[in-house]
Amino acid sequence: MGEALDDALAAVPCELKRRVGFAFATAIAMTFLAPWGSAHLPLPRRAVEWLVCIAIWEAAVWLVRGGVTRRFGSGRAGGRTVFRGYLLTLGLASVPAVPLCMLVINGTVGTFGDFALFYADAMGLGFILAAIRYGIWGQRSATRDGVSAELAPARVPGAGGVSCCDFLGRHAPDLTGARLLALAAEDHYLRIHTDRGQALALLRLRDAIDSLGAEAGLQVHRSYWVAMHAAPRAARRGQSWQLELPSGLSIPVSKARVAACRAVGWL
Repeated sequence: MGEALDDALAAVPCELKRRVGFAFATAIAMTFLAPWGSAHLPLPRRAVEWLVCIAIWEAAVWLVRGGVTRRFGSGRAGGRTVFRGYLLTLGLASVPAVPLCMLVINGTVGTFGDFALFYADAMGLGFILAAIRYGIWGQRSATRDGVSAELAPARVPGAGGVSCCDFLGRHAPDLTGARLLALAAEDHYLRIHTDRGQALALLRLRDAIDSLGAEAGLQVHRSYWVAMHAAPRAARRGQSWQLELPSGLSIPVSKARVAACRAVGWL
């Protein structure tokens, strides 16, 4: 039973684990802080109402974050970009979330003045939580021992390497929680391809491969690496092979790597 539970938890995306944990922590904090005149409510009811409100916000954020990620997930990842993404997501999510939360807490939307005051309070709290979330997640890859993670040399880990989720959290925080599909060298930069977009990091392909470990994927070309779980489809282009990823990206396979690709069942 314990091993099955561990396997199930391991299969849950790390971003989802963080979001659920953050949501529960926020609901607990709001239950005991009791803002917006909720202190008079019985503790169980107060806890349920705040948990429902946080769930509404998280659902609204989930609905709009895909478009925001596509807008801010391209180009070189940076802290300001991450925070702008959080704020834009917050603003769009507030459109359905605020009225629903007001209905949960007050039972009615009330007058325009009541709604405007509630909206201002909700957005103020949302900005605070976005800043906290940005500080916890967005800056995780920005500093490590006082040095920018994008500019610091990649750490070569032990056997197995870092997880793809940790790799994205360090080098492409906008795409944390996405599925890493491929890496492409572009001069001194590295194009990171995922199922939710791409980002550009100041990192050598060789260092990235060493960081991820041999089990994570396969270098199929001098300038390309493909993740094992990317499920590429082989395509013939004249005398050469290409791997087509579900995202639509086509990656050339060098002649020297054909045998390795066949060994893992890609060709």
